[in-house]
Amino acid sequence: MYIVGIDGGGTKTVGYLSDTNGNILSVAKSSSSNYLSAGVEKAEESLKEVLKSLCISNNITFDDILLISLGLAGVGREKDKQVIKAILIEIGIKGEKLINNDAYISLVGAHGKSEGVITISGTGSITLGLDGNGKLFRVGGWGHILGDEGSGYYFGREGLMTMVKSYDGRESPTSITDKILNYLSFSTVDEIISYVYNNLDNKIKISSLSKLVVEAAEEGDSVAKKIITEGLAELVNMTMTVVKQMDNNLDIALSGGIFENSILMKRKFREMLLQQKPKLNIIENKYNPGIGALIVGWEHMKVKYDNSKLLKQIKDVDIYV
Repeated sequence: MYIVGIDGGGTKTVGYLSDTNGNILSVAKSSSSNYLSAGVEKAEESLKEVLKSLCISNNITFDDILLISLGLAGVGREKDKQVIKAILIEIGIKGEKLINNDAYISLVGAHGKSEGVITISGTGSITLGLDGNGKLFRVGGWGHILGDEGSGYYFGREGLMTMVKSYDGRESPTSITDKILNYLSFSTVDEIISYVYNNLDNKIKISSLSKLVVEAAEEGDSVAKKIITEGLAELVNMTMTVVKQMDNNLDIALSGGIFENSILMKRKFREMLLQQKPKLNIIENKYNPGIGALIVGWEHMKVKYDNSKLLKQIKDVDIYV
């Protein structure tokens, strides 16, 4: 029998197959399985593609899958989990189903176990903590209308707002303006209005502008530096709120494009966090979220796995996709 771990996001879906001895056998990838953004039909298609690829490459069938552990974007409520369960049943998966959100498996993957803290700044933002006894602590993750402070969307939106304020004369001149106009191939600030209001439901388009704000800050633009300082302060506040709720000082991992694509953002966050509590330890992430999903499945099934062998196994299977 076999165990599957799946990381399903807004752009891609990654699945790993293992045996019940904790050995990773293969990996498969497909497109988005976020049913809220891509739709139920597309989510089912992506999940089925990954599962079929894993089975074909190991000469097994869906009936051989003992358990499937998923971490999916947009699956935060019981109603969402029921939708995913229905999809898996429709596909033909009869084994046990563990369904968590993508932040949860990111935490487990980053730490290599169900214990620790993670702050994620991608399109959205959230901080999660797991105390090792199954108790979950969560701050943020409220979406771009109610929250997502310090996220890609936040920095993109703040860049746009600063640009129009600068155009009005309410803010100092900033290189953010030229960077955004050039990126969008616009000639005037006025063109921003239709771009923004035609993309109110497309968070990724606004979030994509965050890299321009970070770039301006890295080049020393004072307005951009102020934006990222304020955004990082929000992320530090989220992190500290979780840390204060937990009894012991657990390691902290960072994830998401804002941290992964900028040394400045990661370094400055670390500096600001350690000013709050110098004894905190920020780690380098151990594994990717797909492996995190697999570990959740292993722990649930009481499967013993060897951390010292995992990196080689991951490397060995990843070369085939």
